[in-house]
Amino acid sequence: MVVKVHEGENDLLETQLFFDMLLMTLLEGRERSEEDWAKLFLDAGFSDYKITPILGLRSLIEVYP
Repeated sequence: MVVKVHEGENDLLETQLFFDMLLMTLLEGRERSEEDWAKLFLDAGFSDYKITPILGLRSLIEVYP
């Protein structure tokens, strides 16, 4: 999940915070901002990435060798 909230999207922010708590308690995971994803991909050796929002809080993330 990519965290990006725009002004006036309080319902979306509340949902993202709920999912953040859910990930931390059930899966020991966390939400990441686009900058967090970029650092992770580039540190892992990928040359580029593309994040495409598709529906609600979900995004398609593509990484390139």
